[in-house]
Amino acid sequence: VQNPLIMIQRGIEKAFREMGYSLVEGDEVELDLYNFERANIPQDHPAREMQDTFYIDTHTLLRTHTTSIQTRALEEAAPNVPLMVVCPGKVYRRDDDDATHSHQFFQMEGLVVGEGVTLGDLKGTLSLFAKKMFGETRTIRFRPSYFQFTEPSVEVDVSCPFCDGKGCSICKNSGWIEILGAGMVHPEVLKMAGYTDPNLSGFAFGIGVERIAMLKYGIDDIRSFYTNDRRFIDQFKRFE
Repeated sequence: VQNPLIMIQRGIEKAFREMGYSLVEGDEVELDLYNFERANIPQDHPAREMQDTFYIDTHTLLRTHTTSIQTRALEEAAPNVPLMVVCPGKVYRRDDDDATHSHQFFQMEGLVVGEGVTLGDLKGTLSLFAKKMFGETRTIRFRPSYFQFTEPSVEVDVSCPFCDGKGCSICKNSGWIEILGAGMVHPEVLKMAGYTDPNLSGFAFGIGVERIAMLKYGIDDIRSFYTNDRRFIDQFKRFE
């Protein structure tokens, strides 16, 4: 029997491997350079406060997102294309633990760079992902948003798998549930990594593994993943 987080992470990895992505991992202790600056978050950017970072010293920290794996992968690959990677891992932020927040959690971020990559390619990719995770009848929609790493940026909703988009208490009668953030890679991010060809573009997305697991399995408290209660784990035998 496996922890549902591991089951979901492996399921996400499998979905993207089948689309041709490579898996890249990185260190949980990271340099500020790759965690923030190369992700287009300079020293005075308010997003640094939003992340509420665990600093080890002025240059070193516990990574706040797996974007740091992406920025390193970009630098290592530049200027070669295509680049298609997914980056799983545990991340850390100062937060008060409650039913929906944790000071540590898992992310799965993805990155594609190539010639003529468009927002339509991103939507097609995430639509296929949603169908693989939640069923073939699922659809997605984009809503405008803002992330430092991407421009334009979007929030991505999936049609509610519990009511098939008709509206229920879980989706607050909207028919939609937010599942991830994404967007086109900011030109400055590509430039800092060494991609100078103006014909190149890319997209990126970030998936909260706990959020997907909570939605898929109807879990209402994120702390359940970390309490080591065998009774909780044993419930997931039927999903293996």
